[in-house]
Amino acid sequence: MEKLKKFFREVWGEAKRAHWPNRQELLVSTSVVILILVVMGVYFFLLDLALSGGIRAILRALGIG
Repeated sequence: MEKLKKFFREVWGEAKRAHWPNRQELLVSTSVVILILVVMGVYFFLLDLALSGGIRAILRALGIG
């Protein structure tokens, strides 16, 4: 039981020493993450569209699709 108490005391001490972002840093970081997610989503959507169109064309040319 004593080891568990020591563990949580150390965790609490580390949490107090950690750098917590202020509101401005949090908003900027969140905006960057959202922007990257949107850009990557559009990229993968277009890539999927191109590849599925290419495969569809190949299958049509082979008389399968």
